[in-house]
Amino acid sequence: MKNNKAPKLINNIKKSLIENVELPNEIVLNLPLITIVGKNKLVVENFKNIVLYSTDIIKINTSSGTLKINGKKLYLKTLNKNKIFIKGIINSAEFI
Repeated sequence: MKNNKAPKLINNIKKSLIENVELPNEIVLNLPLITIVGKNKLVVENFKNIVLYSTDIIKINTSSGTLKINGKKLYLKTLNKNKIFIKGIINSAEFI
């Protein structure tokens, strides 16, 4: 017989950390944090990997699904283990 109590206990601990210690959801739950500044800058934190990269479309895997960024002259200004900084003319960003 499988023990299903462990995942519930872990989720309860995470919820408690979010509520009582006031840690941000994106940190505790490893959710992507997406910041858009105007039409020319987009930052994605807590991503998994880059699926597609071109000057018109960038697709990024996150724990919430694939984020698709459409635009023109898109490029990665900064890329490190936890953060992607995209510049260019951003027309849309959506989860697909």
